[in-house]
Amino acid sequence: MIAQEVKRPAKIEDIKAHGKRSFTAHDKALLKRYELVAETVSAMFGEACEAVVHSLEDLGESIVKIVNGHVTGRVMGSPITDLGLHVLNSAYKSKEDIVGPYYSKSTSGKPLKSTTMVIRNDEGLPIGFLCLNFDLSVPFHQILREFSPSMDTPHSGETFAPDVMNLVAQAVADEIEASSHITGVSATLKNRTIVATLEDKGIFEIKGSVELVASELGLTKHTIYKYLREMRQE
Repeated sequence: MIAQEVKRPAKIEDIKAHGKRSFTAHDKALLKRYELVAETVSAMFGEACEAVVHSLEDLGESIVKIVNGHVTGRVMGSPITDLGLHVLNSAYKSKEDIVGPYYSKSTSGKPLKSTTMVIRNDEGLPIGFLCLNFDLSVPFHQILREFSPSMDTPHSGETFAPDVMNLVAQAVADEIEASSHITGVSATLKNRTIVATLEDKGIFEIKGSVELVASELGLTKHTIYKYLREMRQE
């Protein structure tokens, strides 16, 4: 859907026509989960990306979570937009829950690339929206800076393995490599330290990991289980 909509508040009479709905505790809890999604998306894409959670319980104060509200100038408790009302009407007639991406403008004239997702409850009724609005007026170099690591950015060393056992094998290989630079320590202590580190990383939560780790370290699975048992008793 490509449109040039202005993100303006819906008319009072249009909001009143929909009235207020009574949400269940489960509906409210479901919407609450999307607040964390909004924070996560904005953390990923930076200050140019506004993320908004709308509750359809009260359209006059529909925004229950907004991150980077400077993009459209809205705040908590702001009403649904005119486009939001259109999406709401369509949501009752269609099961198409992703609207966009489409192009819109803030009331101050900023060009935006936007996407709206309909949030439904267990009965399939629309109870909210997750809306993303990216400010296209932000200079490219500023956007690039958001995606470039700084000296303070932590590097997790995350492994993207094609399957779970490759993940285990890579974790073992990394620890063997790290321990290879340590001198004056017995092989038994090195192996025990490797097993302890893998335990801290949650590797042994994976089915079949004990056998693979044992094979890579040249130990029996009984030795691995012994190390784990002793560690868990400490």
